[in-house]
Amino acid sequence: MSAFYDADPAREWQRTRSGPYHRLEAEVIHRQVLAALPAASRVLDIGSGPGVHALALARRGHTVALSDLSAASLAMARDRFREAGLEGQLLGTWHGPAQLLEPPAGQFDAVLLFGPLYHLLDDADAAEAVRRAADALAPGGRLFAIFLTRTSVLRDLLKRGRFTEMTALAESSYLGHGRYQLPPGVLDTDYMPPTRTHSLREAEQLLRGAGLEITDRYSLEGVAAWMRPYVDQTAADRAAFTQLSDAVLATTRLPELVEAGDHFLLTATRSGLPRPAARVSRGSGRSDSVGRHRTVLADAQDSVCFAPAAIQHRGRRLLALTAGPSSARTYEPRQLPGRAPEPWYTGGRNRVVLCPLPDAGPISLADARPLPVPDGCDDVTGESLVSDGEILHAFLSARTDGGPWRIYRTLSHDGGSTWTTPKTVLEPSSTHPSESQHVLMPAVLRRGGAWWMWYAGRDGHHRRIHLATSTDGCTWQRHGVVLDTGVPGAPDAYAADCPAITPTADGGLLMVYGAGTARCLAAAHSTDGRTWRPLGTILHRGGPGAPDARCAFYPTLLPERSGQVRLLYAGEDETGHWSLLDAGHLDPALLAQRPSPLELTVAVDTAVARVRGEVPAVYWQTTDDCHGPARSYTSPDGAITQLRPSSGPVFAARTPASTVIVKPGRSTAFAEREHTGLQVLARHLPVPATALHYQGDNATLIVEHLDATPLRDLAVTDPDTFTRVLGDLSARLVHLITATARPYQEQDADHSLQTPAVLSGWVEDLARRMRPWWNHALHLNGEPTQLTCAGLVHLARRSLPPGGHLAYSTGDLHLGNVLVDRADPRQWWAMDAEFAGLHDLDQSLAKLVGSCLKHTRLLSDPTVAVRGPVVDIACRLQGPLGELLLTTPWLLDRFEGLPLDRGRILGLLLPDLFFRLTSPDAPTGPGAPYGLAALALGARMTGHGATR
Repeated sequence: MSAFYDADPAREWQRTRSGPYHRLEAEVIHRQVLAALPAASRVLDIGSGPGVHALALARRGHTVALSDLSAASLAMARDRFREAGLEGQLLGTWHGPAQLLEPPAGQFDAVLLFGPLYHLLDDADAAEAVRRAADALAPGGRLFAIFLTRTSVLRDLLKRGRFTEMTALAESSYLGHGRYQLPPGVLDTDYMPPTRTHSLREAEQLLRGAGLEITDRYSLEGVAAWMRPYVDQTAADRAAFTQLSDAVLATTRLPELVEAGDHFLLTATRSGLPRPAARVSRGSGRSDSVGRHRTVLADAQDSVCFAPAAIQHRGRRLLALTAGPSSARTYEPRQLPGRAPEPWYTGGRNRVVLCPLPDAGPISLADARPLPVPDGCDDVTGESLVSDGEILHAFLSARTDGGPWRIYRTLSHDGGSTWTTPKTVLEPSSTHPSESQHVLMPAVLRRGGAWWMWYAGRDGHHRRIHLATSTDGCTWQRHGVVLDTGVPGAPDAYAADCPAITPTADGGLLMVYGAGTARCLAAAHSTDGRTWRPLGTILHRGGPGAPDARCAFYPTLLPERSGQVRLLYAGEDETGHWSLLDAGHLDPALLAQRPSPLELTVAVDTAVARVRGEVPAVYWQTTDDCHGPARSYTSPDGAITQLRPSSGPVFAARTPASTVIVKPGRSTAFAEREHTGLQVLARHLPVPATALHYQGDNATLIVEHLDATPLRDLAVTDPDTFTRVLGDLSARLVHLITATARPYQEQDADHSLQTPAVLSGWVEDLARRMRPWWNHALHLNGEPTQLTCAGLVHLARRSLPPGGHLAYSTGDLHLGNVLVDRADPRQWWAMDAEFAGLHDLDQSLAKLVGSCLKHTRLLSDPTVAVRGPVVDIACRLQGPLGELLLTTPWLLDRFEGLPLDRGRILGLLLPDLFFRLTSPDAPTGPGAPYGLAALALGARMTGHGATR
């Protein structure tokens, strides 16, 4: 079997791209089946082949481990991860058969069996492979297994005209046992290796035999099953394939189609564990925390839609956008540093059209009116609308075939129905090198009786944002570059492009613009329109399958209610198709309050390249943060030191000027999320200065180096400082919660890795291990707690369903993530916001309470003894601080008046404490004194179970 795949490891890679019919398989798997994986899942891909599915998951922010029988396929997979710059997402590779694989138990959120079960002819081998895959699942994790249908082999023989063999196979016992062996004299290199097919009943029995519960069934071909020639012929172009794909996705779960195609897929979880809920996409941007796109406003199948401009004019909301036929776009290959070769747009027949902008939902282009095209021009784009009394002004960029872009102005006196002939107002300048090749993408405002225009100027290599002013809108005075490109590694190192400008409440201006290296939207603030303070990136590209997977660009800002603005932009998907997207509302005043990102330098760029290029892969692998040591890396010259060997590795890198913290994290998505989270939190909490560094498609978080001590370490050594900082942190958290709290809605909720499904698994493990002492009463240091083991478990179960309130949080609020300045203990910082967002408020505070028990060393020398119907827990508490913090609700009292549920906080605290403080191999009860002592003290800290 291995020889078959070693002979041509690219076979599977090519098959999934060989035509529309085979591409449907990936569409179903990634757009439907795997789309609901929680963010940053750990995935084990058994039978990975050359990494077709693993690479797609890594691009989406997941980390993956690969296993395959073919060494050549694994080598190709590693090469493809390296070429994509995603080595940090690869946990490791294992070479060997699936039935002999020994993955770490309970470590993966998802396990894929997308091939091994095709070729394990022995049912005992297949059962062992599934059992080992199931053992690798973390609590709440899911297994995904693909099977070949009985008719797939018959259909393949039919397609190849091997009718005699097909007939013989149908008349044999094959339809009963499902095993296909090559006829004598036929080499597997000419056809296929021995193959095992399954009926749906057989497949379900196989998974159930490994202790799994079936959760879903899919046909990978859906309604297109049996129709490959027709599909390949009629769905060859992008528009038709998109329509077909949507139809197939709507039919894959029809019971009558599950066995109708070549493959079907089953998903399963461990029996007795709650099924993980499907992740719901966030619905909108929030104040100064801009999310992904909310609505696709315009997406014509045979056209591109981009470069929007929105305005209120004479009581009407109008939208201008650039649209043009996809077939008219021309490209040339372009190689940018650190990226794979990509097509570079060189021309098209785009036009600007004007239409009404609805309050919500998609727009209709059916009644859109075209704006005039400047004489001699064949490509128009990048417009800006200005309302000046009864007159509507449109500034747009256009060019002749192959010529430079220029900026033109046209006027309408009837609300956009008719327009004057466009006249040139700005063209490239031979005396200004930074705009010597093109001027385009204007953003125009009336300010103080004058006209102000910010626009992109290109010098042949880069685009920068320039300023020109005018007294009449016709004759313009140039003021040069006002927003330059960044240093190597900066999000806008390649280009600062396509500005959109809106006034802020403080009399200043907010600019949102395209950052060319990151291919996302960044922002800047100015008090005078000439000098701009960068605010960093605010909206990042989407994951695979998203309409902005390749690029999120061309913003426009429409002022609306209560000082907020509506952000629209254009997204480019992985096929090069552009559509118009809506990111919801943001508050310019709040956005302008963000701190400036940490300054990037060439030395920092060099340090990041060294970390990514020098540190061996073993130091990037995910480790168990809780129950075991991990290796850490130090460079031979000591310039690079690994500070945190874990699922999100962190390095200190010494440069000639200073030391910076380099945090590649789990993925680009995590780095972007943490930077944005810290920028938002800066209004309420002291946070370190950070910046995003881009190398190809990899984003790295750069953090200022702090000479500081974790707050947790001060509880014993400096209790006064510990108490003061914890009190200050609590007061600031009250302000943060008050400003951001809202009733729980799933579409608004963010999650860390401790999802309700994961916590459910821990609770059930806790229940199983406490069973011998189920009805025993718990006593703490000789006093009854009015709690039993069963009561604790029941409370935890009742607390797990989401509810209550959401509030903005780092997502990992514990005392190890609060650093106190060594020189000035009055200064402290909140760290680690890679899960930042709106989180379950009770759960966030449960983490803070739990950290007091887990991290402070105020709890020591625990013992547990079972005496009749009592579990007697004894422990020593360090000094007055230990007594105050761990035996009274002193901490939660600081949050009095907020919408908290203390009983639910205790319930959410239990599984976390049990998992973190109990050895995975030790029994609960006498074998786990630390965990039980922490559980009992947790009840005291939340105001439960105390007799006094």
